[in-house]
Amino acid sequence: MSWLPLPSPAAGRDPFESVFALRPNLFEAWRDFSALFWTRRLVEPVALELCRLRVAQLLGARYPQSVRTPEALAAGLREARIAALSSWWTRHDFGETERACLRFAEQFVLDAKGITDADAAAVVGALGDAGTVAFVEALAIFDGFSRFCCSLDVEASA
Repeated sequence: MSWLPLPSPAAGRDPFESVFALRPNLFEAWRDFSALFWTRRLVEPVALELCRLRVAQLLGARYPQSVRTPEALAAGLREARIAALSSWWTRHDFGETERACLRFAEQFVLDAKGITDADAAAVVGALGDAGTVAFVEALAIFDGFSRFCCSLDVEASA
């Protein structure tokens, strides 16, 4: 459990929700905003989920790695693809859009200033302008909340 002094966990709350329950107004705003990436579908859900999970892997965030977004599962994401995620660049079962997005996502996490024009062009070519804006905003959310989980030692979901 997190090192934060938490209230007794409510039934059905996972570790992330328990930590966020300390600031319910922020949790509601975060939940509503982050849901837009999945409901608006400016980025294909499987590609978006693979990037969310890769960001969490790179940062060592246990909680985000332990949960799956229902929209990505409904769109066909399987655990075998997730298991291969740490070596996506050597595998042939990741499509060009996924590869462009994963390359961009990794650079975003490791050194955002190092994103090249070619990296950006590949994402714009795959997602279009609106999709690229949504994708970069989603990466910021994934990165920030993975770091949030690491900083507060939020455990993996059971």
